[in-house]
Amino acid sequence: MGEKRLAESRRRRGVGFAIFAILVALLAVSVWNVTRSDALIAARHSYTRSELANCLQHSLDHLRRQPWSREAALLAAHCLNRLDYAEPAEAYYQRAGALSLNDLQIRSYGLVRCPHPERAIPVFNEILARSPENVTAMRRLAAVLLAQNQTEELLKLAERLEHTSQGAVIGSTLRGVVYHNDKNPQQAVVAFRRVLELDPQLREAPLAHGLFWSHLADDLASSGRIDDARLALTEALAKAPDPSLLNRLGRMHFLQGDLDQAERSFRRSAELAPTHYEAFVELAKLAIQRHDPQEALKQLNQAQSLAPRDQSVLYSLVSVYRQLGRTTEADQAQEALKQLREQSALPDRAAKRDWPRYSL
Repeated sequence: MGEKRLAESRRRRGVGFAIFAILVALLAVSVWNVTRSDALIAARHSYTRSELANCLQHSLDHLRRQPWSREAALLAAHCLNRLDYAEPAEAYYQRAGALSLNDLQIRSYGLVRCPHPERAIPVFNEILARSPENVTAMRRLAAVLLAQNQTEELLKLAERLEHTSQGAVIGSTLRGVVYHNDKNPQQAVVAFRRVLELDPQLREAPLAHGLFWSHLADDLASSGRIDDARLALTEALAKAPDPSLLNRLGRMHFLQGDLDQAERSFRRSAELAPTHYEAFVELAKLAIQRHDPQEALKQLNQAQSLAPRDQSVLYSLVSVYRQLGRTTEADQAQEALKQLREQSALPDRAAKRDWPRYSL
């Protein structure tokens, strides 16, 4: 009798386990059916192939059927972001919930490129809270803070970069740029010299070589160190010719009264960049210094042919025409200059970009 009861109990438990297994399988199938869709699969494939418009369409199609889908919301957000619609992407990031570091980097990069890049600052702060030595996030944050001219915050960020294993050169460069922009040339020179100590070939420095040497030379000159500025530019030009640096070198020679060396620098710049007008303007100034308005006019005409809407060229033309007694041409150049100034004073009426009108 006891054996029969034991067998019956075992049979019932077996049936119970079978029913439970069937229910679990049915639940798994239901979950799979609910969370899976051809649209989501297509969205994944499109994203891996960088077919962003297709991915966005498929992601939104999946969200219309399954609004709770975190993956589809994240794909839609990334696509909008990478298509330069960072602001509409924000709603989808909110729907996606918690984001990985990589997701935050994509989100922040898109926000930096939108009309209100300051909205990326909280995202950068979140990245740095999780990854305190994330140099990429700090560099992008620096770009936003530079645009807002937040000197105090930038100097804190520069110090933070300087104390990371990979960011010392970047931090010193940032410090130099901040001081340069803040009209503090002495401190800027110290920072840029530190960059050269750490990275003599400027392989890690984020500034283009020409811009770095231009900043350093300008700050040296503003500090009254004209000879040091000339030597720095000579050092830079020994590594590679650069029209802009040659123009600066010519100005240093000009300030030191060496007009022949200045002319050589300006003419070399014009040879390297015959479509750039700056060297011709410098040659015109040199001719004026030598009391040769005809030569100055020749150089300014060349500059105007390359930059017909440049106000500095027109202003110099007015002056030279008056020196030559050519009042009609002077008045014409003056009128053209007046019109350019009026046009530049008009507000920017560029139409605001629209974005794909997909419902959230």
